[in-house]
Amino acid sequence: MIQFTYYFLFFSLPFNCKNNEKIKDEKSVSVIIYIKNNGKELKQNLPDLLHQEYKNFEIVLVNHSSSDETIDIIEKFQQNHKNIKVVNVENKETFWGNKKYALTLGIKGADNDYLLFFDINCKPASPYWIKQMVSKLFTNTSVVIGYKSLKKKPLSIQNIFIRFYNTISSLKMFTFAKFKTPYRAHHENFAYSKQLFFEVKGFINHLNFRGGETDLFLMDAKKIAKTQIQLSSDSFVNDQSIQKFSDFLSSFRQQFGLRSFYPIKTKILLAVFNLSKAVFWIIAIYLCFYKLPLGILSLAFYFLFQYIFLGRATLKLKETQLLYFLPILDLSYVFFIFISTILNTVSKPKL
Repeated sequence: MIQFTYYFLFFSLPFNCKNNEKIKDEKSVSVIIYIKNNGKELKQNLPDLLHQEYKNFEIVLVNHSSSDETIDIIEKFQQNHKNIKVVNVENKETFWGNKKYALTLGIKGADNDYLLFFDINCKPASPYWIKQMVSKLFTNTSVVIGYKSLKKKPLSIQNIFIRFYNTISSLKMFTFAKFKTPYRAHHENFAYSKQLFFEVKGFINHLNFRGGETDLFLMDAKKIAKTQIQLSSDSFVNDQSIQKFSDFLSSFRQQFGLRSFYPIKTKILLAVFNLSKAVFWIIAIYLCFYKLPLGILSLAFYFLFQYIFLGRATLKLKETQLLYFLPILDLSYVFFIFISTILNTVSKPKL
């Protein structure tokens, strides 16, 4: 019943909202992209961004001491596109390699009041990505979080599991935002105003941490900002990189480390979701050995509501392929959370 309640909330509530059908006011937008030795990705993905169906936008490339061909590639793009602006950031001893320092300079250098953050490893899902994301920026104190999907090919066990985890964590992220307790967002698809950035004093509260430029800023901003979610399929971004399991685990460990900054209520609710899932599987497996009919019945009911609620969610997020592997993925999720939590407790990730 605990799991049923969570599934009802996490996988249904985010989609009970209406998207704007028409956007009358096109705000001036600066798309902020952090670049560090991403010449190859610029060639592949920047053209899709340049052909967005939006009138008033600039692309701010925050070039953080790149040593490859990045500058040459940017200059070629600038010859044909006047809305590309480059903010070159050199390493300084005080802020050596600090991404937040580089992003701060990029934000200050942006000409427009509204900021939309993007990752050069991604492609917008449609030419209307900017328009859809900006449509939720109702005021200067709005924050908009969007969805990031992962590359579906080449298909492999690790690819399917990482996509499943991304989908589950994204749905939890959207639901908490709906309940006005946002704690996380995809840094590849995130928007707010320059005014809000300065009101929150930017990243000053966590400038010395390697990560958290999105999540920790979001928690700082929620005191004065209203968080909106955008789940129109046109607002998605698609990560084009092939994520290795080692990279995924590293990202998970860093995210786990940020939990110390979450409100107690958020930490408890997230923990209860994982714990109740693990307890269910323990009881179900026990029943299958000692009271088989009851064990089968409990599993049947469990997967019935999973398919009902996750079916709708994965359809909206274009991840229906995951449903074919749902029982294995759900059990794998429990093992992964259990093992990785132990590892993170024994060896805490560096922030």
